[in-house]
Amino acid sequence: MEVVTRNQLLEQGTSSSSISRSTRSGRLHRILPSVYSTEEPGYFERCVAVTLWKPEAVLSHTSAAWLWDLLPEEPRFVEATVAPSVRAGSPQWVRLHRRTGVSSDEWMGLPIVPIEQCFIDVATTLPRPELEAFFDAAACCPLTRSEPERAVARALTARNVHLEINARVGPYFGDLVDTRARVIVEIDGREFHTDPATFNNDRRRQNALVLDGWMVLRYSAATAMAHLDAVADEIITVARRRRHNRA
Repeated sequence: MEVVTRNQLLEQGTSSSSISRSTRSGRLHRILPSVYSTEEPGYFERCVAVTLWKPEAVLSHTSAAWLWDLLPEEPRFVEATVAPSVRAGSPQWVRLHRRTGVSSDEWMGLPIVPIEQCFIDVATTLPRPELEAFFDAAACCPLTRSEPERAVARALTARNVHLEINARVGPYFGDLVDTRARVIVEIDGREFHTDPATFNNDRRRQNALVLDGWMVLRYSAATAMAHLDAVADEIITVARRRRHNRA
């Protein structure tokens, strides 16, 4: 897919009438004034379009967080920061923030605020529930793959106990791993119970880990969410006892 400006199309020899016909027929998709894509644009293409529409714009806030791989899902808006002097109306899916002296890095050719500025931007604009989820995923537990895993990791961190997240153990990976205690915590989602291949492979994996001296603690996602404090306390008790015994 290509995202281009009207001027670029004209420079390539496409006439104004051809641009109009292609837009009406659906061969070109108008994303922003004088910015088009050759296919239906996704979120990334919309980010590109904003930087072509406003060349001085720097992608920021949740857009920067998504591009920096700090958000697992595409944001609702494309957000960018421009100088205070820039004045322009924008469609509902674009949010322009204004600030003087905007610094930028580059990601895949796109101007983007540095990751440190990204955290500041998000902290000052997201509602509290979304902000807590963002910092859980990006700062406290960046490698967790589900909300139950994040909840358990967060509960352990609050008790000043830090387990490695999605860590490698030989040829395998564990959801939460305490190498010193040789304890692996697994938070099982619904697919663990419904998919026979997943269930059987997981049993073989667990047997191999146990034979290698690891203790594997398993909790269903439902149990982890409904009894979070009890699950966290049990993990800590087992890990501390194992550390003591191994010492």
